[in-house]
Amino acid sequence: MSNDLLVRGGEVIDGTGADRRRADIRVRDGRIVEIDARLRPDGEPEIDATGAVVTPGFIDTHAHTDPQVFWDPTLDPESLHGVTTMLTGNCSLSLYPVRESTRGALADLFAYIEDVPRDLFDDHVPWTWDDYAGYRDAVNAQGSGINLAPLVGHSPLRLYVMGDDAWHRAATPQESAAMADVLGAAMDAGAWGLSTSYLDVDKQGRPVPSRAADGDELDALIAAIGDTGRGLVEMVPNLLGGSADAELEDIGRRCGKYGVPVTWTGFVYLGGVTDHWLALTRRLGSEGVRMYPQLSPRTVDFRLNWDSSMMFMSMPQGWHRIIAAQGRDAKAALLTDPSWRATARAEWDAVPAAMFPHRHLHKARFIEVFGDENQPWLGRTAAELVDERGGHPSDVLADFVLANDCRPGIVAIGVANDDIDGIARTLTDPDVLLSSSDAGAHVQMLCASGDTTLLLTRHVRERHDLTLEQAIHQLTGRQADVFGFHGRGRLAPGAVADLTVFALDELDYAQDGFIADLPNGGLRLRRPAGGYRATVVRGVPVQLGGQATGALPGRVIASHGREDAR
Repeated sequence: MSNDLLVRGGEVIDGTGADRRRADIRVRDGRIVEIDARLRPDGEPEIDATGAVVTPGFIDTHAHTDPQVFWDPTLDPESLHGVTTMLTGNCSLSLYPVRESTRGALADLFAYIEDVPRDLFDDHVPWTWDDYAGYRDAVNAQGSGINLAPLVGHSPLRLYVMGDDAWHRAATPQESAAMADVLGAAMDAGAWGLSTSYLDVDKQGRPVPSRAADGDELDALIAAIGDTGRGLVEMVPNLLGGSADAELEDIGRRCGKYGVPVTWTGFVYLGGVTDHWLALTRRLGSEGVRMYPQLSPRTVDFRLNWDSSMMFMSMPQGWHRIIAAQGRDAKAALLTDPSWRATARAEWDAVPAAMFPHRHLHKARFIEVFGDENQPWLGRTAAELVDERGGHPSDVLADFVLANDCRPGIVAIGVANDDIDGIARTLTDPDVLLSSSDAGAHVQMLCASGDTTLLLTRHVRERHDLTLEQAIHQLTGRQADVFGFHGRGRLAPGAVADLTVFALDELDYAQDGFIADLPNGGLRLRRPAGGYRATVVRGVPVQLGGQATGALPGRVIASHGREDAR
């Protein structure tokens, strides 16, 4: 596998925000050695970039491809949308540290929260490690189509040190110190920091272990990151429970105390609410806190997966129990139970916000129906159903699901982030990161890949909200600056040769659709290739003309920068 290359005939956009310029790029041993006009070939493989731009490879800083790399090392379809590096281990979840006794609980938790079929963890994740370094070595031994930059998940860290107690109590000082030691060892091995969550629950409705942490524990962990002079904290505030402001301020100030940047996901455009979050970010910034909300340009649409979904997690005693119930008969028994129905009605009325738009049923549309009596409802909304049938919305929906063979067949459309003008304004805020794609997660709920292509097609080519140079800076150099990606995010001699080649008018943000390509024969939502001419990782093309080459030059990259360029 050669990682020498010559990219000829294109215009270089270097990732700094500077204007493009006509230049060729020569790569030797996986690194850029020359950028100049009309370089002469020297026997290396060539990519013709005539009529196209050559940019740094795109950096996706919110992904969950940690397990996917073992059953799909190409990490399809990320490279087909120009991505060469992904930050993984987000939302308090990573596949390490882990003991043999905690593997099952960790797999259950990851599979449920990130909506990945559980059996894939048993059949394809090798579990040959117990710590970050072991995971890193397992990935690097097999290779990857894309570079991975993993965080350490707070929930498996607690499970590793505290066992089952991690679910329901704060750590002792000794346990906090032990967690800090494990995290510190991971940082020494090249980890990128810590991820934590204040929002998530498991399939039984239990708050994830990270939610039981107290301030002393957080201080110990953040201090361990701060001691290294690199790394960050990623966090998920409880945006459904009304505590997000306090959580953001608390963790922001703790991170500020130790000089550690913090980024958070779940940030969407919601008018005045978004303005409030940005004001909070600026206020903390005035105190020296480096906080970066992550914004995806994608409208939030959800398909309701009846067997593994977070959409009703804020209704744990009612509709979430339908998700947790195993099999059609168990779900039907609950849906017909008067006691469950009474609980579901009360919870429906009491809960102000949920991922399922129960307060905005015009956003819930029926896309799959079964049985003759339900055929007229194909394509119509739950709001129309409630209006026509009358009664409490929870009961009306329960009756429909029963008649629909206990299959929901529902997509929630435009749950959030549906104001394109508002998204455009927010994308240019200096504190906001273009991120939060969630690639690799929620494989039957949404397709999280292709945000890069959506930004370039809608906000550059069609709307002109950003220049192409500004958009590339957002996708590359800015990400590298905030997260500390050494030798990436900019095109310059000495930089790692992670490259993306495309012509703006050739890009296509296509509709996602289900394909049955999981190893167990299961379905996942996938977005087709985005029209990029080439994606190059460490000097090796991993996709050409919308087709993966099968090359696996990517590896787990180290936050301390000490890594082999091959």
